[in-house]
Amino acid sequence: MDLYQVRYFLTIAETGNFSRAAERLYLSQPSLSTGIKKLEQELGVSLFERGGRRTVLTQAGRSFLEKATIIMAQYQAALHELKGFHEQPILRLGALTTIRVAELAELVSRFQQDCPSVTIELRDGTQEKLRDWLEEGEVDVALTVLGDREEPQSSFALFSQSLQLAVPLNHPFAQRTSVRLMELDGQPFIDRINCEFAERECDILEAKNIHPKVIYRASREEWVISWIKAGLGISVMPKWRGLTGIVYIPIVDLDFQRTIGIKWRQQQSSEIVERFCHYAASHNWEVD
Repeated sequence: MDLYQVRYFLTIAETGNFSRAAERLYLSQPSLSTGIKKLEQELGVSLFERGGRRTVLTQAGRSFLEKATIIMAQYQAALHELKGFHEQPILRLGALTTIRVAELAELVSRFQQDCPSVTIELRDGTQEKLRDWLEEGEVDVALTVLGDREEPQSSFALFSQSLQLAVPLNHPFAQRTSVRLMELDGQPFIDRINCEFAERECDILEAKNIHPKVIYRASREEWVISWIKAGLGISVMPKWRGLTGIVYIPIVDLDFQRTIGIKWRQQQSSEIVERFCHYAASHNWEVD
């Protein structure tokens, strides 16, 4: 069944006459009749009762009318949706929950100054979720942790960060130049549940019989930062430059480093993705 045959059928049903339908469709009547005959042969039924001044639908024709109307409506809806995609391009961006919202907002703001017509759909998640979303086509590009074996054709590094102990200004550790893991034992601790090193960190602390007193668990960096500033606890987290109210202290017996980069689906690369990658590469990330 071809879409033009459905259109022929609906026009005849509406006008009630082959000749008037042919005029509306800018067709010759023989061409219209041929198209309907092919449709009836494919469906195996007669759709119209021929003869008389007005063309009448058969019982099968009345049944098909409802379905043909739905087919045409769905086709028009699809055209409208695709036209919208063309007129207003969309960039589906995935970002780690462990990246600061302020950093991401500044990058997106700069990008949209140059590309104001682009709508950005943002999804944040863990490293594992971002990987799955890229593979499944749920996002076009992702700001995520890069591994050692990334494809250079579809990723590049943006910056590296060390994970250090973050404490409020009034904490006894705030004047220290370094700390040891054993000193975290019993300390009020804010657990970053989406940390890429969470499992390794727990294993290391357990092996050394070190038990910080977990008083809060947070899924996003901004919450952790706010709670540390409020003096509610300390946390092991990436070091961000320019924050007030927080002191970062190296942990001499814990060496966690992460490389944040940008990844995209190579087979789905586009001009919008390329532009966003350019802005991400030139962005002044607030890290040490």
